[in-house]
Amino acid sequence: METPITYLERRQLEHCHTENQRWAVTLTNLEQEINQLLTLLEDVLDQYNHQNLRYRAIDYYRGLNRLKIWFNRLRTDVVCENAGCASSNLLPCEKPRFGRHTVIPSQFADLSDEFTRTKTGCYQFLSGLVQLNLL
Repeated sequence: METPITYLERRQLEHCHTENQRWAVTLTNLEQEINQLLTLLEDVLDQYNHQNLRYRAIDYYRGLNRLKIWFNRLRTDVVCENAGCASSNLLPCEKPRFGRHTVIPSQFADLSDEFTRTKTGCYQFLSGLVQLNLL
């Protein structure tokens, strides 16, 4: 029979693993969405030489690429994704790199807000190209 402390420790450990997995998936999904937008912007850059279109596409491309790097760095620095972090191994959350998921919400909020602004502007730009039958 499990003691209350052992049960509590196990539940905290399971929560820690779940949170690391959740953040890993969230960051991966954002990076995939950024990659899709980058691909669309690359198509614009490959097809059009108009200076204003290229300038805006490059601006969005740089912003999205910068966000991709930041999200990747957040995952690398904070989320434990290696084999040692798999829930079957149940490393304690106090181990270096494993319990850091707790700092993600504060760092993620600013990055997420910037991504939303950049994504919205990029979609408006791409929608304008579609309406003009340029894309």
